[in-house]
Amino acid sequence: MTRPVLHLHVGAMKTGTTYLQELMLANRDALAGAGFVFVGPGWSRQVRAVQDLLHLDQHDPQIAALSAGAWDELVAEVRDRRDAASLVSMEFLSFTRRRRMAQVVRDLRGVEVHVVLTVRDVTSTIPAQWQTSITSKRTHTWEEFQAGVQRAASPVWAAHAVRGDTGVREFRRTQDVARMLRTWGRLVPPERLTVVTVPLERRDPDELWQRFATAIGVDPAVATEPPSKSNPSLGHASTELVRRLNVTLEGTLPWDYNRTVKAPLATRFLGGRRAIEDRARLDAATARFAADWNRSTREAIVASGAQVVGDLDDLPVEPTDDTVGDAAHGPDAAAVLDAARDAWGGLTTLHERRRRRIARLGDEPRPDPVDAPTPDWVDAAGTGTETDLDRAVVDLTALVRTLMRLRREMMELTTDETDDADEPDPA
Repeated sequence: MTRPVLHLHVGAMKTGTTYLQELMLANRDALAGAGFVFVGPGWSRQVRAVQDLLHLDQHDPQIAALSAGAWDELVAEVRDRRDAASLVSMEFLSFTRRRRMAQVVRDLRGVEVHVVLTVRDVTSTIPAQWQTSITSKRTHTWEEFQAGVQRAASPVWAAHAVRGDTGVREFRRTQDVARMLRTWGRLVPPERLTVVTVPLERRDPDELWQRFATAIGVDPAVATEPPSKSNPSLGHASTELVRRLNVTLEGTLPWDYNRTVKAPLATRFLGGRRAIEDRARLDAATARFAADWNRSTREAIVASGAQVVGDLDDLPVEPTDDTVGDAAHGPDAAAVLDAARDAWGGLTTLHERRRRRIARLGDEPRPDPVDAPTPDWVDAAGTGTETDLDRAVVDLTALVRTLMRLRREMMELTTDETDDADEPDPA
């Protein structure tokens, strides 16, 4: 190679990014053998670099300390590599605005950059984005989020966002493909800007990878190992439970929240309930909005001159009956309480792991600080009222706060960021 080459996958969110990232990590040796190096010892290196570039979560001192200088380090690694192309995949890059793009252009001058943007039908991304926003500490209801999404097409959408309409802000930040194409088009010419559409029908789970591999120019057959992890979506009831917890957890730092609520509770303990819970469904007005947004996205892709891998018909321009539901009729208290019972079981197990880990790291065994009897709502499966649910949220909040404190104590006893007591103990 005469100059460094970088394939930059910039998102968008909820377009199969976790699947692609985990697949590339699982097959990084095979990809390196084919001339494509996934940058960093782990994906967290890329996350920290983008947090540094975009100043994300800088109000959390722990995240700020971990990400400081990470972007410069990543750029230096890309510049130093001449024997293979570098691969970076981080969907937060889709948030990049004009000022930060000017820095990206300066920092990557002399590097042959290829940008890949994965795009998906917003009929699917709207409920997925609501769920993701909830597991990022937001508190808007599904109905409020849908109303905000509909306002995202208003000429004065920014004014709604400034006034605190989080639905507008989240949707425009994560799903405004036209803006993303304009922004990244400042870095690369159209022949090095590729849109990969997420298959509308997911009959073949490998089809997205096949399209992505085509976009970056690698034989998809080199990836023989499946992803080691997934990012399961939550059902409506589980998402509503986390939303209610967020209201009571206001003021917690992102690091504490992510390591107790987002990762263990939402991903591991509640993610497994997806098969038994109803998903959040669009109301009729939001479904019509989604079809219109898909139409404008298709027009923006064509106007950008970007290369397209896949089919623009993966972005349907007419609502379908299977996506529309009664948004006013969400999960009842009994359904959310069932999710709360699974949450209680998982969190009490996590509490014991963290307690034991502190005992192993410290000089003396630590007594269990939670010695209260199991709340009565835990044992009444399939029943419950709003009053019972309110009590469950209070009890779960107290347990979550204890777990956050235990995690901080645990991390004070070790300097290894990856040392995590949250995984099950080996048999």
